Amino acid sequence: MPIRLIATDLDGTLLNSQGKISDANRQALLSAAERGVQIVIVTGRRFHSARPHVEPLPCPLTLITSNGARISTLGGEVFYRDFLSREVARQALVHTRAYRPYAVAIFDAAGYGQVTLQSCAVPEGPLGWYLRNSADCVKLVPDLEAVFDTDPVQVMIGGPPAAIEPAEARLRDSPVGTKVHLTWTKYLTRNISLLDVMNYGCSKGRALEHWAQRQGIQPHEVLAIGDNFNDLEMLRFAGIPVLMGNCCPGLGYPNWPRTLSNDEDGVAAAIKKYILAGC
Repeated sequence: MPIRLIATDLDGTLLNSQGKISDANRQALLSAAERGVQIVIVTGRRFHSARPHVEPLPCPLTLITSNGARISTLGGEVFYRDFLSREVARQALVHTRAYRPYAVAIFDAAGYGQVTLQSCAVPEGPLGWYLRNSADCVKLVPDLEAVFDTDPVQVMIGGPPAAIEPAEARLRDSPVGTKVHLTWTKYLTRNISLLDVMNYGCSKGRALEHWAQRQGIQPHEVLAIGDNFNDLEMLRFAGIPVLMGNCCPGLGYPNWPRTLSNDEDGVAAAIKKYILAGC
């Protein structure tokens, strides 16, 4: 059975280390799309952060953003939401007060307030990243627990691993532990880790499964490509899970195939091998 859907992660996968989509990756996606293969970008980024990176792609595509919390078109038409409830988000922050300088609440809104942090936020955490890349979206408040008049997409705790990794055990051992899904994205060479606090069951894999079922596509007809721990559920769902050559150590299973790194057009190499070979 031929592949009918490509699900590719963005950072560390489709994007190279300069944050660009290479000509080879762009052409491979276009060639697959011209053969009727659906292209789905599956990323931990917010929709508004991911869209500028993929708008130049010359083929139709679907966006699964915020680690599976939202499915939409490039134009913003939303098909699916799996957001964290405001009360659970508040509880998660209550149980992780010690990590407040590294915490952020993310909302599904354009512009100011899309990323909201407490005024004690430090540059080593999300505050530094957002000020460099999305300063117009940043809102600082006196008390992050008090901002939830609507459901957020997610809560995130990010920063140096040594500073934030104990937050996972704190959440799992708390009453809110059974109400959330925790997923890590680790940038080992940059000494940065992100702990995403999602709605219970929310993941890239669950969203991809929902979309595939909606399109009448079976798991064995899916090629998924990823590099980080937040890609794990997506890779497990796919009939052909492919790890990037630059993937995190310990990700996946020993028998999963590997492609080249994101600086060596690894996505293009995988598409050529599993879809375009013999065409």
